[in-house]
Amino acid sequence: MNCDIIIPIWNHPAITKDCIESIFKNTASSDYRIILVDNASEDAAKKYLEEISRTWPRQLTLIRNESNLGFVKAVNQGIAASTAPYVCLLNNDTLVAKGWLKEMIAIAESGDDIGIVNPSSNNLGQKPASGEPLELYAEKIAKESGQSIELGAAIGFCMLIKRKVFEKIGSFDEIYGMGNFDDTDFSRRAVQAGYKCVRACGAYVYHRENRSFDKIKTFEEDFKRNKEIYEFRWGKPKRIAYILDKVDTNILKKINNDAMNLARNGNRVWYFIKDPIVVPKHSNIIIKYFPGGWFYPKTIFNILKKKKKFDEIIVGDGKAGKFLSSLKVVHKAAVKYY
Repeated sequence: MNCDIIIPIWNHPAITKDCIESIFKNTASSDYRIILVDNASEDAAKKYLEEISRTWPRQLTLIRNESNLGFVKAVNQGIAASTAPYVCLLNNDTLVAKGWLKEMIAIAESGDDIGIVNPSSNNLGQKPASGEPLELYAEKIAKESGQSIELGAAIGFCMLIKRKVFEKIGSFDEIYGMGNFDDTDFSRRAVQAGYKCVRACGAYVYHRENRSFDKIKTFEEDFKRNKEIYEFRWGKPKRIAYILDKVDTNILKKINNDAMNLARNGNRVWYFIKDPIVVPKHSNIIIKYFPGGWFYPKTIFNILKKKKKFDEIIVGDGKAGKFLSSLKVVHKAAVKYY
């Protein structure tokens, strides 16, 4: 077995059935086994999981908890039961497309420093058109086979992890309880240990978002608590804007290095550019291209209209810098020079 697929479950038998059937249909039979971790589901889900594990004993392993231990403990139970070189954490409210796992493993094996892989997904902005069948959309996505883009952090809805990452940094931190920010925290630890998080552009998994949490009455309270824990450990993610016009090659090299380090540590970086330049490829680096005239007015207007404000604006032009400093009461950011 190349991969153990760990699916934590708490009720929702219908969507769990859809998820498992999509795996059986769209995953090469010799590549995987499924570890189901049942977090004290009620009778309907419990009965379904017991029946399917009896029907497919070689493909399915069932772990049953008599009380709901929380999402993160369930994940760690699955990891502890796993022996494969790859572990894939998969929410039970997902649908996997043809070739998803093979493509994710191929991307993981394309670099020793790639530790965690997400597939393309509506969770990450790859959404089929209204009414478009998932299978048809996934076929389009599959044309990007072999391609990947680095991520600031992986998202736990479908998260392929190399065994050696666990050996180096351990499992998920159970302080995050029912879930949220556990995946981001794990990603930060992996990046700190020298690994990359990437998206396999040619693999596709659809996520019925938040269906796993929709019966948890304390969801909002748990989310707020976990966010506070995460930001206490790692700091609040920053939003940085670079305004670049006629930049020296050496300065651009330094800016690109700084931007990549910021992006890898979970911050978001905007490049406002007038002319095409070489920019690092990362999901947390956003390009705003305003060619021709009125570059600075267009850029400043774009900055001022944002609801989520920047923490820093970095500019080379002295006049633009002074003008932005005079508008700090509006944009709230610290203005700095490169």
